Amino acid sequence: MGKPRPVEDRVRDCIANHPDWDTPRVLAAIFGSSRELIETIREGKPVTPSLVEPKGSGTITLDSIRKRYDISASIKTELCRLKAGTLIAERELCSKTAGKDRNRFKRAVDNTEEFAANRIKLRLGEDTDGQWFWGSALDVAEAKRVRDE
Repeated sequence: MGKPRPVEDRVRDCIANHPDWDTPRVLAAIFGSSRELIETIREGKPVTPSLVEPKGSGTITLDSIRKRYDISASIKTELCRLKAGTLIAERELCSKTAGKDRNRFKRAVDNTEEFAANRIKLRLGEDTDGQWFWGSALDVAEAKRVRDE
């Protein structure tokens, strides 16, 4: 048995042999590949070493720790990514920032007073009690003005 083939070569061969396969199927077929690597190869962009290096190298970055545990910072980051004039449902924001840990999200919201300007409760359907939506302070203020007219 020879030396194992690089992941990049295996992904290229898989895409060439199965052009109809979508990214999740290629991801499942090639152990050690990543979604980013597959998309980069499909788009014809150059593959950087960071895309093919193994993820479990024993090191971790502070950014990944912040992303996992600093929910307030994650909320602020997600709010900055929103386009002007766009609101996001709280359940979606919770999923993006805290994953399945809704309690951690609620604690972060309750302990950060500056988020009050970024939330609004809207009743969009007749059969609901309303949902919380998040956005920039300007967008939320405009939504409150429209709602209260």
